[in-house]
Amino acid sequence: MQSKQIKRFVNLLSFFFLLGAGLLTFFLILSGARSGGVLKNFYWLQADTNGFNSAAPVTRWYNYEFCGFSNGNTFDCSSKGAAKPFSPRDNFGASPNMPSSFLNNRNTYYYLSKVAWAMLLIGMVFTIFTIVPQALTIFMNNIHTDNIAMAFSWIAFFFIILAACLYTGCYVKARKTFHHDNRSAKMGAKNFGFIWASVALLLLNSIAITVACVRNRKRRNDAYYNEDYHTEKSTASSGTSGVRFPLIRKHAKTTTVAADNVNAVPQDQPMLAEQQGVPIRTVEEHTVIAQQEV
Repeated sequence: MQSKQIKRFVNLLSFFFLLGAGLLTFFLILSGARSGGVLKNFYWLQADTNGFNSAAPVTRWYNYEFCGFSNGNTFDCSSKGAAKPFSPRDNFGASPNMPSSFLNNRNTYYYLSKVAWAMLLIGMVFTIFTIVPQALTIFMNNIHTDNIAMAFSWIAFFFIILAACLYTGCYVKARKTFHHDNRSAKMGAKNFGFIWASVALLLLNSIAITVACVRNRKRRNDAYYNEDYHTEKSTASSGTSGVRFPLIRKHAKTTTVAADNVNAVPQDQPMLAEQQGVPIRTVEEHTVIAQQEV
């Protein structure tokens, strides 16, 4: 009973880890959906873009847009679109005041940010897929449900950590480029804190549910072997283990059976040895005969 309570507590705790990771990922996807309110503080990068053609002196990059930022407010935001890429060359057009890395390595920044967004979405989907089977593991003990929850959890972890690595690589490189050009730049602490916290929570959840699956499988195997052992032991104690009565088939030459023969056996039916007059010996008698023959 105590082991079941511990198992349920661990499953419940890992389920809260999963819900926390899903909630943080959801906030990440919402970041930039609005240019005002609390969501304006969920950005990936804020940098000095003064002199980049029509760019504002300070620009913040979100998931769906990039906006000028001044005195705690956003302004002159771009048109919204899913997976708005980070690429100053594409965002503002080529400019002689722009660091050369943004001009020469445009594809690096562009595709890192685009692919990271796709990985984040896929990770969010698999996180949602994990919630239902993992919730069932709290109340029921089913090996198939455990395996499904474990597989979805590890898949979600893979895509979320991949998105975190891509986003981090993209914006760390961009920050260094701005700093190299003597421009201020900083990464959004909330966005990167949330995404790496999601990675940590999913990792803890995946490890916990994997350990639970292994323990459940081991417990089932132990129960199976214990059942076999007790079955063999009880059979051996009854004295019938390994004793089989020989069967003799009698093939009648005729297709009819005498009506007055009550003990007649139908055609092609097996008959026990004692019905044919074959002596039945016990195991001890067989052992004595075998010793005499030797």
